[in-house]
Amino acid sequence: MVLLRSHGCRQAVCVIDSDVAAAAEEAAAADGVSFSAWLSGAAQRQLRVRDGLRGVSDWEAEAGALTPEERAAGEALLDQLLGGAEARQARSA
Repeated sequence: MVLLRSHGCRQAVCVIDSDVAAAAEEAAAADGVSFSAWLSGAAQRQLRVRDGLRGVSDWEAEAGALTPEERAAGEALLDQLLGGAEARQARSA
């Protein structure tokens, strides 16, 4: 349900698991942003992941599935760019 639209933003009502909401509120406070801004950022990141996965799927449909070696090389590059295996584990949690 959309309640208000202004300045490129819209206010919507959604239901979030209470444990998830509490963790998100804590994360928002720790990051120094509003709950809404934190949720918007989380949604943006998830949409980028979704687009990336779709891109890999499209590429694999044309070029064939990635080999285990290619996947390992991709993971190693991500680790290097995004902060290591610990960061990858945190991102996938």
